Parts: sequence; structure tokens; C-alpha cells
Amino acid sequence: MILEKSTWSLVDFASPWQAHHSFIWSHFLTLSIKSQNDYLREWQYKTEDYLDLLLRREGPPSNRTCSVCPKDGVYRCHSCMGEPLFCTHCCRTVHSCMPFHRISQWTGGFFEDTSLTKIGLEIHLGHQGKPCPEVTDDWYNTDDEGDNFAEGQWVPLVNDPWTTMVVDTSGVHSLMIRFCRCASALGPDMQLFEIGLFPASFTSLKTAFTFGVLDDFLLDNLECGTSAMNYYSKLRRITSSVFPHLVPDQYRELMRVGRQWRQLKQLKWHGFGHEKQKPKAGELALFCPACPQPGVNVNLAERNVSDPAWLYSRSLVMDGNFKAEHMFPANPTNEVALTDGLGFMVGDGRYKLHLAEAQDIVHRSDCNNHRAVNQANTSHHNLEATGIGGCACARHGCFVPHSMVDFQKGERQMNMDYALCQALGYNTDGIDRALTFYDINCQYHKHLHWQVEESPYLDLPWGMEVIPGIGLWHVHGHQDKCYVRYASNFITGAARIDSEIMETLWAPLNIIAPLNIISPSARGMSTPHRKECLDFQMNDCNFMKMIRMSKFLCRKFKEAVQGVRDSQHTFDRLSETADDDTLVKWEAEAAAAQDD
Repeated sequence: MILEKSTWSLVDFASPWQAHHSFIWSHFLTLSIKSQNDYLREWQYKTEDYLDLLLRREGPPSNRTCSVCPKDGVYRCHSCMGEPLFCTHCCRTVHSCMPFHRISQWTGGFFEDTSLTKIGLEIHLGHQGKPCPEVTDDWYNTDDEGDNFAEGQWVPLVNDPWTTMVVDTSGVHSLMIRFCRCASALGPDMQLFEIGLFPASFTSLKTAFTFGVLDDFLLDNLECGTSAMNYYSKLRRITSSVFPHLVPDQYRELMRVGRQWRQLKQLKWHGFGHEKQKPKAGELALFCPACPQPGVNVNLAERNVSDPAWLYSRSLVMDGNFKAEHMFPANPTNEVALTDGLGFMVGDGRYKLHLAEAQDIVHRSDCNNHRAVNQANTSHHNLEATGIGGCACARHGCFVPHSMVDFQKGERQMNMDYALCQALGYNTDGIDRALTFYDINCQYHKHLHWQVEESPYLDLPWGMEVIPGIGLWHVHGHQDKCYVRYASNFITGAARIDSEIMETLWAPLNIIAPLNIISPSARGMSTPHRKECLDFQMNDCNFMKMIRMSKFLCRKFKEAVQGVRDSQHTFDRLSETADDDTLVKWEAEAAAAQDD
């Protein structure tokens, strides 16, 4: 689309300001209609100019002086804006609080990668960057084993037993860290943590990770599905693009410290840093802010007797995911769980007791063939878990805390019974009605109460009415009698809900790479590590729904208001075409159906 150019003069406008405003607005409209290909065509004429400028940046300026003092500038910082030149003293002074900047040294023919440590930069702990008065010249590191850093051409690392390897988003660095040795000083590991460095060990302090790189790794894992191995491989290439294999491999340390950092963040987010108490089951997880939770977002003491029962009901959808498999661990007795049962995955001990006590009875479907029923005895080969299953709120799609279970041999009733009982018991004190939607509820629900009575580890909230339903997509795969009995269209208070939202929650977890859930590394993780990853992913899923909830509900409310108007208009037109006797008959039939 091409706009014709117009010639304007001040006589066409009441004032020069209006002329200027019209010109700017016309220019904006012209730019706004450009396509991406238009920008690329403009780029073709500028490619050589940009390339020339890129090459000129590789060399020193004609006046190669320090940007701070008039001395000879021999060091270039690639992390500072504009890549300024510094002399040795100014480079060390300016970067005293920026030790992770990348620098290079002018050799007379090119800039060679080096490090701030090589020019004498030291980090002093405990005294706001100043040297500790208790540290003398014969200071030695707490590490008495020495370091075996690989040092090769173009790898800006220092092979010195006094240096500490620090992993940052800008790569791997060797830093000279001087610990405070005052009598009242914290331990060396806590001194590192105090300045934002997470030590990889607590006695032999050879490696540490910045808080920034740990946050970046967790976010990369959430948004991009980057595994720990791929992420650290990227850091090695950032450190040395030519010889990344010479950069020390700290992949295992990153994976372990990442778990520790994830646990600390969850404890902090959920308020356990201020209260010196241990979290209980499901307390390190977020839940739906719109679903009724007595004591959280609703006060049942203020409930009116005339309020309909469905107004305070909990709607849940149940489903299984056969893609989230897990192999048997190599050494299960030596595994350490950091957040067992505190998130979305149920606690391991009680769940295993339930499985050992429950009767594995295969109920053949008397409805149409359903995968979850007829494949309950699916072979598990060498898998510890053939998948996961659990519950989410049916209306907003938030995972229910402490309601996700592992499958050992297909999607069996004993697995889903435990998940459902945990979900119905989560923040439901005083709620006496719950809708549960499950693909095979016509078969599952008729055995539910018997299974609960037979197991000492299953319990339904006292006085709660559990109303079964089937999602609107799956119900059409059932017999006709299931449709009128289990479809949400015929359940009072279910409103407009398809009950298939669980499928959308599994989808991001089942893509080959993203979210690191079914990748080979996740299948081979230790059992606690895998559950922690699942907890973190599900918690992030709920968080992203929470921050968008207000906009989502406002849009749904507008649609509902318009839907009521349209339905009322259609109902009125239908009523106008029917005679009075027919209307009385219809009203009586509708009342009878509601009372049934």
C-alpha cells in the first residue's frame, strides 16, 4: 500500500502547531503500514555500512587513551557501554564492583581476551569491599586441595589455588576472593552468600554461582525448556567461543545448586522465611484465587441461607498424562528430597502405603471402550512411573496443590482415588458440594465410595456431595445415556464449562523440549529432583494464570452479560410464538426436571 504525498502549507491550517501535528501523524501512519519485508529491503542498502562499522569496532581508536585518565588505554571492557578503553589502574578501580565484566588487552596487533583477575582485581568480603584488617600477606584460601583449572589459549581463566571459580550469566570467571577473618565474621560459605554468590559446597569453596545466573537458569527452564546441560553448555561458549571444551565443566554443580536455589525461592515466596516453622503438605504451591477457599477468599459464616448450593461449590477436573514417564533410579535409597509433598506432587511415604494397601481390581467398562479403563494394566517395562495424574480446577485451569500422583502401571483407580481425595480436602472446610469431571466418570464414580471406605488412607470431606460429570468433548465418545447424565449442560450450577481444560495444561508439558519434563534428562533424573521440577513448573503455570485472572474474568463477564441478553431475546421470541397452554406445559416440565 502506497500513500500519495501531499503538499501542505501553513494556510491550510489554523496554526503552525496544527501543521506540525498533522505532519507527525501522517508520518506515523506511513511507518505503521510498513511490513517486515519493507524493513529488510531498506536493510539491504545499509548492510555494507554496518559491516564496516562492525569491523572498525574490533580495532582501537586513533587516540588510544584511557577513558578516565590521560594514560595509555590498553584494556577494553566489552561489557561496559561503548566498550571504553582503560589503563591498568583505572580498569581495576572502575570494575571493583563489576567483577564479571569481560575485558581484552591490546597486544599491538589485536585485542586478546584476558580477565580482571589477571590485572590484580580482588574481592574483599565483610568490610564493604575493603580489605579485612585480620588478613595478612600470608593469607591462604580455605581450600587446601588446590584447583585443577584447564587453561588454554583464549580461555581467560586463572590457574591459581587462591582463586574461586564463579559462574555468572556472562560466563565462567576466576576471581581472587579475600574472606573476612575477624572473630565475629560469618563462615566463608555464608560470606559468599551474603554478597550474592551461592557456594557449590560448604567446606571446600572452589566454585560459586551468582544469584543472577541461578534466576536466569530457572527462568530459561520455565520459558524455553532449557535443561541444565544445555544451559551450562551455553555458558561455556560465552566464556570461550573458540575453545568452550577447555572451560571447566560445572554442569553437575549447577544442577544441584539449582535445586537448592529453587527450594529457597519457594520458601521465601510462600512466607516461610519470616515464620520459623516447617511448611505442611501443599503449602509451597499456589492455587486458584477465584475458586472458593474458606478462610482465604470467602467467609462461609456470612453465607446466606437463600444462597444456592452451587454458589459455594468446588469444580474439579481429573486426568492423566502418560507422557511424563520416569525411569527407575540407580540408587533410590541414597536420594534426598528437599520438598517432598510440599508442592503439587503428593508426599511419597503415605502414597506408597496407600498403594500397598489398596486392592488392584480391574473393572472392565460396561460403556464404550475407554483407554484409561481398558489399558489400566499397561506394561511398565523399566519405568518407575508410567505417567502422572491429578486434579485442577475445572473453570480456571489451576493445578490443585498436593493432588498430583505418579502412575506405576497405567491409570488405575487407586491412583486417581488418592489424587481426588487430596484435592477435595484442600481448603474445603465448610464446602458441601463438589463437581468432579473425569473422562471415564461413568465407570470411575460408581466404585469411588467403596474404594474410600476400604482404604485407611482415603477420606472424603464430611457432608460433601460429590457430583460426577464428563467433559463435553469426551462425553460424545460414551453411550447416549451418559450424555444426559454426565454432560455439564445438564448439571445445575455447572454453568458454561467444557471440563476439558486439563488437556491444555498437559500440552506444554508434553512438547519434546520445552519445560524439561519429558526430555531424556528428566526421565533419568532422581525421583525427588523430577518431582521438584514438576512442582515448580505447575506452580509457575498457576502463577501465570493468577496474574492474568482479572483480565480473563472481566472478559468472561462481558461475554456472559451479552449471552444472557441474547438468550433472553431468543426466549422471548419463542414465548411469543407459543400459546398459553404450551407455555404452562413447558414450565411444568422444566420445574419437574429441576426437582428431579
